[in-house]
Amino acid sequence: MADSFSISRAKQLDISSIVELVNSEAHRSGAVLEVDAEKIGEWVRSGISLVAKDARGLVIGHEAAYKWPQSGWVELRSLVVSVAWRGNGISSALTKGLIEEIREKFGAPVVVAFTNKAGTGHGTLESVGMAEIRYEDVPKELFTIGLPHRGEEEYGYKIYSMKL
Repeated sequence: MADSFSISRAKQLDISSIVELVNSEAHRSGAVLEVDAEKIGEWVRSGISLVAKDARGLVIGHEAAYKWPQSGWVELRSLVVSVAWRGNGISSALTKGLIEEIREKFGAPVVVAFTNKAGTGHGTLESVGMAEIRYEDVPKELFTIGLPHRGEEEYGYKIYSMKL
């Protein structure tokens, strides 16, 4: 397989491919929440959704961000790389690119990411300067979606953050 890929802002034409990629991973591993075209479209229109594409232009990775209205914290969401492309630096490239997009759009917020109980993503988050934080240090508003035990250490979840 060629290891050539590019990172760019997601476009309307990418929405169905992103939904398919993210939901495939949600069903395969349970590591991410399912998404729909409406949610991805919202992220694409807001300009904080990136895709990785192979040399043919096929979507092979995705990551988005969401700014929580009360706290102003920005959460990294739906980081998924196609199984066939893992190990090529795509997760790191997406995360670094997204952090730059967040900095340009929002200035210097706190960026946060929840990892899953499978433990994926820790190395990527640490490589961009994020550090593990305690469940108690996260604004309660960030727990209003997802599983009721989201982020709780006893379930194997970890939370990472950094101030830009």
